[in-house]
Amino acid sequence: MSSFKTVVSTKGQVVIPKEVRERLGLVPGTVLRVKVEGKRVVLEPVEEPPEEVFVEAGPRIVEEALREAKSLSDKAAKLLEDLEVKLG
Repeated sequence: MSSFKTVVSTKGQVVIPKEVRERLGLVPGTVLRVKVEGKRVVLEPVEEPPEEVFVEAGPRIVEEALREAKSLSDKAAKLLEDLEVKLG
């Protein structure tokens, strides 16, 4: 197991050493999951699901899903309004 040092910037950013990026195949745009384990920070590449798990949805399915999402959003907004919760 290799060990490297890096510094947290004032913006909370860290640089993953080049050797580590190359060994793990990390390229710009790679999404990492951040986990805290005790006093350790663990970064893991997020595995993208394979293309075959996706299905093509036609307009009917998409429009129905959008209507349902809007309805739920409207209900949530009404509930927050009733509870006098101010947003924004």
